[in-house]
Amino acid sequence: MADEVKLTYFAGRGRAESIRLLMAAAGLKWTEEHLTDPDRVTQIRNEGLVMFGQFPLLQIDGMNLVQSQAIIRYLANKYGFVRDNLEDNTRVDMLAMGATDWYSLGFPGINWYPEEKREDFIKGIMDKSKSRYIPAFEKALKENGSKGYLVGDTMTVADIILLDVVLWVWELDQTLVKESTELKAFYDKMTSHPGLQKYLNGPGRFPPPDDAYIQDVKRALGF
Repeated sequence: MADEVKLTYFAGRGRAESIRLLMAAAGLKWTEEHLTDPDRVTQIRNEGLVMFGQFPLLQIDGMNLVQSQAIIRYLANKYGFVRDNLEDNTRVDMLAMGATDWYSLGFPGINWYPEEKREDFIKGIMDKSKSRYIPAFEKALKENGSKGYLVGDTMTVADIILLDVVLWVWELDQTLVKESTELKAFYDKMTSHPGLQKYLNGPGRFPPPDDAYIQDVKRALGF
């Protein structure tokens, strides 16, 4: 039915997590299928459900949506996580893309590295977080006043994507967030949102990926 929402991905965070966070903030209910069997992956691909053969897949409103950023933007537009003018929405896009770049330093990929290289990899991520991204987002939040969001006085898709990254930083080194006045206020505001709070403290929130999760993904994809 049109009102049924289904997310198909692996049993972990990855590229689906910002989607989950946005759906939680919107108060949306959804089901999930977690991919573990390569035959099931092949079946979904053969059925033409994933345009480029990649996941996540979100089935909503009679559509099969792929590409995580396209999914996020569809949900943002549908549920009001955008602003009402071109200038503000351009700023939302800039900040959302900046947060995506920060995420792309490799937070979800830490355990994909050999154990003996992980410490150096984490140090590189955190050093760049401190030198480039935290100052930029501190500035953006401060420029928006005391509202606690990146643009305007309501939550936007940029806030959701930033939260995804900040949660990773929080797990690796809470001090970096706590010492950043604006980012800490943002973290507190976002994690106290009823829908997000329920999701983050509920059974649907996966732990950081471990070696077992990586092996599950590799097996599902036939690696």
